[in-house]
Amino acid sequence: MADHMIRAVAWGGRVRVAACDATDTVEELRRIHDPSPVTTAAVGRIATGALLMASLLEKVTGREPMVTIEIDGGGPAGKLLATASPKGWVRAMVANPFATAESRVNGKLNVAGVVGTAGEVIVTRDPGIGEPYRGVVPLVSGEIGQDLARYLLDSEQTPSAVLLGVHVVPAGRVGHAGGLMVQLLPGVSDEEAERLSSRVRDLGAVTSQMAVGVGPREWIESLFAEDLSVLDEGPVCFFCGCSERRVETALMLLGAVEVRSMIEDCPEGPTVLHCGFCRKEYAVSVATLRRVLEEVESGAAGDRPN
Repeated sequence: MADHMIRAVAWGGRVRVAACDATDTVEELRRIHDPSPVTTAAVGRIATGALLMASLLEKVTGREPMVTIEIDGGGPAGKLLATASPKGWVRAMVANPFATAESRVNGKLNVAGVVGTAGEVIVTRDPGIGEPYRGVVPLVSGEIGQDLARYLLDSEQTPSAVLLGVHVVPAGRVGHAGGLMVQLLPGVSDEEAERLSSRVRDLGAVTSQMAVGVGPREWIESLFAEDLSVLDEGPVCFFCGCSERRVETALMLLGAVEVRSMIEDCPEGPTVLHCGFCRKEYAVSVATLRRVLEEVESGAAGDRPN
């Protein structure tokens, strides 16, 4: 089945759950960034986590709702960033895609080894109306799933289980990638919470489930044998959305000093810029840079739409 997301509620609305198969999406990220196997796993996990968290936002008219997750744990991979929408798209980047770390004793990829464990998780929720909300919590494991669960508990006071998995086959491509998020809402007793936690632990790794043909719907149904209501199911995919217009907007945000420096460094032009999400190149002419500089210096940049 193609990549997809399922959202559901259980126990009379006291539990919220989202699960997705993101295999092709994470493979597309691997193709774009060409990272090492362990960094592929890290990028895939943060992208899948962003998809799960974005699925909880309401689809509104006007500005598109989005969730952005940033993690900089001091590891060799540097900063990881992913942005996702409840429409089902995600984009992600990593500062050093070629970072590596020795495998763990059990042979599993050492994601924490490339992410690091001494930093922060920053989550920005933009609901599409009003002001975005930005939450920051310390990184606790570098495994990403545990770190997002810690963020949801500490910053949003929502006890959650977050399972994220990316299996990279020996050839380097992504064999399976997916995720599951279960959130306890008010009204769940301690006994019920412990029973559900035990079921989540028994589920095991999501990629192991996927390897034997068991997907997101089956995960959810195994956790909630009854009193489960599926809200919706839809596709997920990679999408960047960069454009020449957005490149010019980004240049304006850099400020006059930086744009002037670009003109001086390459007076004959063009200056080649790369999108960090999709690696597409944009050749920006000197004439365009000068026009941008004039707008920045005149204060007109603040009136330009994105």
